[in-house]
Amino acid sequence: MDYSTQPPHGDDDAAAQESIKDRVVELRKRRGLTQEVLAERAGLSVQVIRKIEQGGKVRMETYHAIARVFGVRTVWFTSPETPDPTPAHHRDTVLFDIRTAINPPAGLSGRLFSMDSSPPNLPMLESAVASIANAYQENEYDLVARVAPAAVRSAHAHVSVLDGDQQRAAVRLRGDALQLTGRYLVQIREHDLALIALRDALSDAIRVGDQALAAAAIGQQGWALLRQARFTEVEHLCMTTAEEIEPRMSRASPDELAAWGYLLMRASAAAARNNRSEEAADIQSLAASAAARLGTDRDAAGHMRFGPATVGMNGMQNELIAGNPDVALEMSAGLNVDGVTPNTRQRHELDQAKARVLVGDADGAEATLHDLRADAPEWLRQQRAAREIAEDIWDATRKKRKPSQELRDLTEFLGVPL
Repeated sequence: MDYSTQPPHGDDDAAAQESIKDRVVELRKRRGLTQEVLAERAGLSVQVIRKIEQGGKVRMETYHAIARVFGVRTVWFTSPETPDPTPAHHRDTVLFDIRTAINPPAGLSGRLFSMDSSPPNLPMLESAVASIANAYQENEYDLVARVAPAAVRSAHAHVSVLDGDQQRAAVRLRGDALQLTGRYLVQIREHDLALIALRDALSDAIRVGDQALAAAAIGQQGWALLRQARFTEVEHLCMTTAEEIEPRMSRASPDELAAWGYLLMRASAAAARNNRSEEAADIQSLAASAAARLGTDRDAAGHMRFGPATVGMNGMQNELIAGNPDVALEMSAGLNVDGVTPNTRQRHELDQAKARVLVGDADGAEATLHDLRADAPEWLRQQRAAREIAEDIWDATRKKRKPSQELRDLTEFLGVPL
């Protein structure tokens, strides 16, 4: 496929004019399937199919299972309708400082940044950005929320008053701070705000000619878009960029291989979620070739790590999404995760928990969530997937016995409505 000319939408736009329930009913009848047969082939209960056809909402993974049966892209089942209103939330107050730092008002002369009036000090700015990176990797999100806005404002001030090589260094540090802030915002599901930060980070990376840092920002943008179920756009974005920066394997530096491979990994994840399993496997094999050249997981631009273990986890997740939890667990058993970032390892353990639920090992899945709660409570609380897994564990356990107090405490911690 030529991703340089592939449009980001295609037939998906026409499909978006109908409601989800009408699409499911139309495709089911066109295939000559009853609700019971569709449910059986998708691995769902008939009650779920009825809920969808009556206009109810379900998880994205449920739409993905139905898409596999129909042989269509998952994005066929994303809704163009106006979302339901949500109640006011305390986050507006909590995120006030970050909003003013990365998304200030704009006037005739451009955006009106609130500048830090302190004298420029590049080593101090670099230290502040490093502290944000460390806090993010250690799941100290409250610390990131406190430090990141001040670092971004300081970086703006440095760029405005410095020139030459010092200004270039300040621009790079600003891009680094913005990218880390964007990653934090993705974690707490503030995706639109994250995209603002990540696009500005990309602009700074391009301004200083740092291709690896730019690729990292694009990959993180892809992550935010994945969270919004914009699978076609992510695959197109990451594959187009990967083609533009594809290194010559015989002479590629580790940074070039990591940047290229990371984008391929993100594109493969998008294709898998969009029920394009063959494309996902092809792209995943290219990412694996880049990882094999590196030999081990290593640091990459944007405070990332890339290598065989990281790629292997992505492949395991693709199998899980494709409805093969047994294969996913087999792949997971053969992975050495010692060299990956804490966030990546935690996400992998969450995938293991999901796979265990699907193969009927609710107790093993529960044990994994308890371990994650002990190791990374702040991170776990932010994961929607954790809440969904806990809900599945609760349902599976309740069919066999009375749920334990430990499971009740876990579901309450994760905010699962019982």
